[in-house]
Amino acid sequence: MSRFIGLFTASEESLWQGVTALLSAGQTVYITDEHTLPQVRAALPVSDSVEVVSSAEVYLRELVVRARPVVESLARRLDELPPGPVTVFLEMTWAVRTPSGDIYLRELQEALQQLLAERPALTLVCLYNESILLEDQLLLGLFSHPVVYAQAGVCPNPYYLPPAIIRKNNAKQRFDYWLANIDPHRAAPTPSPAKDPVAEKKAYPVEKPFQKMVAQTAEGRWKIRCFGELRIHRENGELVDWNTKAGSTRKLKTIFAFLLLRGEKGATADEMADLLWPEAESEQQAMNRLYHAVRYLRAVLNGSATDTRQSSFVVQQSSIYYLRLPYDSWIDLPMFQELCFKGNQHLTDGNLEAGKICYESAERLYSGDLFNDIPLKYIDNNENDWCWSKRTWYRDMYHKLLYSLARIHRQMGNLAQAIAYADKTLDENPNLEEGHREKMLALAESGRIDALHRQYRIYAESRKKFNLGAPSDEIRLLYLNLSRNN
Repeated sequence: MSRFIGLFTASEESLWQGVTALLSAGQTVYITDEHTLPQVRAALPVSDSVEVVSSAEVYLRELVVRARPVVESLARRLDELPPGPVTVFLEMTWAVRTPSGDIYLRELQEALQQLLAERPALTLVCLYNESILLEDQLLLGLFSHPVVYAQAGVCPNPYYLPPAIIRKNNAKQRFDYWLANIDPHRAAPTPSPAKDPVAEKKAYPVEKPFQKMVAQTAEGRWKIRCFGELRIHRENGELVDWNTKAGSTRKLKTIFAFLLLRGEKGATADEMADLLWPEAESEQQAMNRLYHAVRYLRAVLNGSATDTRQSSFVVQQSSIYYLRLPYDSWIDLPMFQELCFKGNQHLTDGNLEAGKICYESAERLYSGDLFNDIPLKYIDNNENDWCWSKRTWYRDMYHKLLYSLARIHRQMGNLAQAIAYADKTLDENPNLEEGHREKMLALAESGRIDALHRQYRIYAESRKKFNLGAPSDEIRLLYLNLSRNN
């Protein structure tokens, strides 16, 4: 479908050059996500036929982005336009802005192609910012468009895959389709119905898999949040209920979290028994308790107490337990990590707006320390540091995220927001020098000299309170320079 165009851009200049080249006669609707409405209006020709709307108006800023309300909203907007050709430009950075947006990116692209099939006068151009979108989101975008805009104009995309093939994620079907494009004598077979319910659920993964073991189940993807309280949402939005008539909820969550982080390595029964019941009177007693807990964990994940010995999600092979997840399940940890890395790279390169988008998206994912509701006695284990170091590492990333946002807002001139983020940093760790540094810089640029002096006193008193010694040379010299210049 040559009216479903992908435009991949690495700079503002290439974005507006491509958009301008793709403008055509008729009406134009530009749906902006990363740019403000005035920025887009300034970049496009002034015309009554050009309409600029926010992605929020078509439900692309929701916590859960669903294809149906987005497409229905877009269709209603198109129905209000005069008859004739319409070109819609859609900024795709919503997939990063919305924590769960990447889960439904594939479904939305398929729904948009269906909308195009129903409206022959419609052309839809998806705009992919290469510096903001995650790598797998860019790859999925490339697969989804039959044509892409390049320097030479609109070109056929040799890597295009029909929605039915993307949905099934069958390697042989991709091979057949691409080979048929090279050799016309090799006709690509039409994807056949899946022979098992698991294959029917498969789809091209947007998120890099956290672990590769997939459950043999017809159940749809889960959304697993590890930051803060451990939560599992089934595909229908239902929250997994950890409460059972027997079995400790905290122990069940600990087993799930432990196996999740162990991934393909799995864990032996001895490891889990030692972790949860180190004070058991005998090894047999600890093992009996473990088997009891695993049985109830299987019941929780299955959604019922039936067939707990034959679970698709907690399996035992050669005396090792493994956790298996429904295909294409989403986990917040890898997305948080990639967004932080991309935000840091943008900040290093001086790309403040892109860095802000990535860091703000990562901030929304971090709802508390890793597995915050698992008891400390299972986390702080000197013999088996399965979580404590990871929890500290993610927390440090979150702190860096906060003071980096303070720096970005300060450099963008948003001094009130810079101070707010510096305060959030110091609420997390009152001795974090980067937080004090950013707050003092923002206060100085705001002309609030009394507040600057007060902040330095707070910093010095905090170091004294926690026996950290005198102020560091860096912060002391910064304070002296700021005081002297003001």
